[in-house]
Amino acid sequence: MARPSLTAEQIYDACLQILDEAGLPGLNARALTARLSCSSKTLYQLVGTRDAMERGIVAHAFAGMDLEFRPRTRWQESTKDWARTLHAALRERPYLGALMTLEDRDVTVAYIVRLIDVLVAHGFRRRFAIEVAGNVGHWTISTTLLDLRAPGQWDQPERFEATLDWLVRGIDQVADGTT
Repeated sequence: MARPSLTAEQIYDACLQILDEAGLPGLNARALTARLSCSSKTLYQLVGTRDAMERGIVAHAFAGMDLEFRPRTRWQESTKDWARTLHAALRERPYLGALMTLEDRDVTVAYIVRLIDVLVAHGFRRRFAIEVAGNVGHWTISTTLLDLRAPGQWDQPERFEATLDWLVRGIDQVADGTT
């Protein structure tokens, strides 16, 4: 019986399994080809270079993340929940911080657009909602990735919460004249 064709998604799934089990040091061509019972040539044909594969892993991981947040009655709580949800999802897969580059910005855009839509529904002008969501997204991702790269230094949950609260209070002060 012929073996079913391997897909890029199956390769990315296997990469994520290896990363979950062994971290970045465990992700190599030998481990991947052994897990998938394929050749390195097949991997290269389906996902390209190591860099292309890493971009695909990040995109695949984001696509599979549970980034569900429920908009709240107040935009402040919606914004905080949005940031907490993204923060928690990135912390569940700490190796993503080492894999992500500026080229992976697009994988977060869809999630940022959801915050923009919530802010607009709360009465923010679209341009201001884009600015707020972009800045909150940038802060959340940057902070989380830096915390993951230097564990134990700044990654206390209370520090994340305090800074998030300051950020939202600052936006609230500016929003009074902008919504």
